[in-house]
Amino acid sequence: MRGERGFSLIEVVVAMAMSLILLLALYAAYSQGTAIKSSVQGTVKIDSNVRLAMDKMARDLRMTGHAVPRGIEIGGTDSWAPVIFHASQTEIGYRADIDGGSAEIVCTPNSTNSDCPLSKLRLDSIRYYQDRNCDPPDGAIGGMKVVASFDREDWESATCSGYSTSDGSISVTTMTSATFKAGESQVAPIEQVYYRYIPGSVRPYGTLVRFVRYENSPDGTFPPSGVSWTTVANHLTDFWLEYQDETGATLTGSPLSAANRAAVRKIMLFIEGYDQVGPQGQAQVIQARSEILLRNPI
Repeated sequence: MRGERGFSLIEVVVAMAMSLILLLALYAAYSQGTAIKSSVQGTVKIDSNVRLAMDKMARDLRMTGHAVPRGIEIGGTDSWAPVIFHASQTEIGYRADIDGGSAEIVCTPNSTNSDCPLSKLRLDSIRYYQDRNCDPPDGAIGGMKVVASFDREDWESATCSGYSTSDGSISVTTMTSATFKAGESQVAPIEQVYYRYIPGSVRPYGTLVRFVRYENSPDGTFPPSGVSWTTVANHLTDFWLEYQDETGATLTGSPLSAANRAAVRKIMLFIEGYDQVGPQGQAQVIQARSEILLRNPI
């Protein structure tokens, strides 16, 4: 029988070496692709975190003063002005109808008018109150707290206890005045919005938190006590607010005085996010800035 030659030792070694080189090249390509994917995902996560925080806060701030009365409480001394009741580089507290609950009174309420009694305010839209069944948005006990105002000046607190779709009205309690006139008065839920940045020196670094209180009488306390803050963003390494008047001049003070708070017309917002991403823990920094013009300052 004819003998057959096998592979020589040199051929086997060369083949193994070539296979090893090929495997190493494939592993390097896979590792690089995984690292790039991880880095991109990490960067997108940080960017999304910062952008969502920026969008949320900017949208809230633009509503500052919306539907808030400028005058004094009927039969009292309370005032909602200035609508920004606390302002520093890392904290702000202000008043506004941020979720669109304001509505016009379309029938002048009067104690002698059975169609438009003081206890039943007819509005141009009750959708907001119907959707919420006049329940407090924050889950507090009791009806939804609202404020009735005449020409955004004289105002009185009330509580919505129900609604009627037949005549487009809400039932209110504690109303005592016949000041409010159809076409010149409105009802609104007034939210007090609180933001604060809590710096940190170790991961996850600083955190931006938010709280909303639904009120029908002003409260200028900051920070509010006994509340549960909601985290808006974390992994933050820098955050600041700058306040400007109508001329563009920067208002100073930490916190701002009442006079300077009343003069705020523009807010500059800066947020910086940071994290370590990828297998090598590569540092990634994302920054966002925004100029926010106040719509209804007082």
